[in-house]
Amino acid sequence: MKIHLAALPIAVALVLAGCGGDDDEDATAETPEIADGTFSGTFAKVASAPKGTKKIGGTAEMVLSASGTEVSLSASNLDPKAKYVAHVHADSCDAEDPGGAHYQYTPGGGDMPPNELHLPVTVNKNGKGKGETTNPVKAGPEAKSVVIHLKRAAGAKKDEAKPPKLACADLAAS
Repeated sequence: MKIHLAALPIAVALVLAGCGGDDDEDATAETPEIADGTFSGTFAKVASAPKGTKKIGGTAEMVLSASGTEVSLSASNLDPKAKYVAHVHADSCDAEDPGGAHYQYTPGGGDMPPNELHLPVTVNKNGKGKGETTNPVKAGPEAKSVVIHLKRAAGAKKDEAKPPKLACADLAAS
């Protein structure tokens, strides 16, 4: 039996068409959804932190529910005269670039909330910091860590152009 090569693409298309279903249904089934729950981790200083950065302690927590995403942190050993900001990141703390890039609800979208999760950090005179943020949309499985950045060094007049990473906490189900 001879097979005509010109008819092969048509036969393949017919077979594939018979295998499919609703494309939207298939796309939804392929997108993994992260389960509701609490994810937490402990901060550790990153190797690339600026020289003189103290060992930062504390924890980060992300709660996912039907209400969306709540992220909070508690940190210690911060400089009360400096300014800090934290973000949810899209990679683990042990990545070559700890935490990788910021987690974004729409990858390649804007770099500000509501597309990203930013936590302004307030620090008391004893060097204890706290931060929190919420988003009405539940974060996806790419939200893997929380990173504390130095926004403005003590005594500096301007914010850092590219705030360096100081500490990272991997988010794991707890």
